Amino acid sequence: MFHSKQIFLSTVCVLLISTIGSASAAVRLPAVFADGMVLQRNQAVPVWGWADPGEEITVTYGAKSAKVTPAEDGRWRVMLPKLAVQKTPLDLRIDSAQSEGVVVHNVLVGDVWLCSGPSNLFWPVSKCDNAAQEIAAANYPQIRFFMTEKALADEPQDDCEGAWTVCSPETVGPTSGVAYFFSRRIHTEMDVPIGVLQSFWGGSRMEAWTSQEALDAAPGVQPVLLAWAAGMAEFNSGSPQAAYSKKLDAWKKADDEAKKAEKKAPAKPRPPENPATSRHRPASLYNGMIAPLIPYGIRGAMIYQGLGNLAQSQHNTALLETQIEDWRTRWGLGTIPFGLVQPSPYVIAGGFPKDHVDAYSLSREAQKIVIDRLPNIGLALT
Repeated sequence: MFHSKQIFLSTVCVLLISTIGSASAAVRLPAVFADGMVLQRNQAVPVWGWADPGEEITVTYGAKSAKVTPAEDGRWRVMLPKLAVQKTPLDLRIDSAQSEGVVVHNVLVGDVWLCSGPSNLFWPVSKCDNAAQEIAAANYPQIRFFMTEKALADEPQDDCEGAWTVCSPETVGPTSGVAYFFSRRIHTEMDVPIGVLQSFWGGSRMEAWTSQEALDAAPGVQPVLLAWAAGMAEFNSGSPQAAYSKKLDAWKKADDEAKKAEKKAPAKPRPPENPATSRHRPASLYNGMIAPLIPYGIRGAMIYQGLGNLAQSQHNTALLETQIEDWRTRWGLGTIPFGLVQPSPYVIAGGFPKDHVDAYSLSREAQKIVIDRLPNIGLALT
């Protein structure tokens, strides 16, 4: 009897393992497809994700639907027919007969903008003028923001971390001031839902937000890439680390003397940054924070760029033109609008070569040149 029970239990275990092993994986969507999202109107809408190869996927929004079969690597992408403005939330359904589907709730259709750049663009509503009053009045349920989490990568990523939030007094505080006031004006004037994809990193440079392929193909950008290569070679030589070690020893001595004399301690020297892990390195932010959003349907983009490149401002024209052309090519939506913000008329401070006293002027001039060369560029004057 004991032997029969063992055989029975073993058979059950084998069946369970077999069932688990052959079960279909659930359909998975990238992070940008989530509750509270906004889809772009008047365009065929790309929806993509992952599932088991060969299973038929059906994507449905309202009366529009489309079907697709995943490739061998499990990736799938489908184009929903053009969608009209949708102010009443509907569900976006991704169904499969072979595995568990996904339902994305509270989805609107309107205009979607990509908002990207350094800290000026990320300056939050909570620190803007009249912040308390602005936050209290920010009751706009048809405006939604997606915040991409910070991420660096050496290769283009197919997903990111992030979440959608519906604009309200409880959620708007950490939102980009530029993104909020921009989206509020468009929403109130055009009476359509607005979605904003936010992708920011303080102090970031244009080469970090541009794909490596585009950078390599742009002749005017090569001096910037050569400078990065030289910096990498110098760091790998150990020279910056040795110089830092000497500075640190001198600082420790000065710090001890200051403490004994009850004087203010000197500033501690900063260790040299490894170019291989820098947030400024070419393509690193594009790979981690832009590539995962492509080809999400968008109306246009806002980029507050140039200030991170003051030390090499003579190359800003090539960098800005390359970034804009690169993103337009990647999204494949033609000459979508790009909004720029003019660098304020400051005089260059210390820390730059003497021949860069006009760095802000060169940055403004670069924007003017790019506007003359490329169509559909807007510039907010400062």
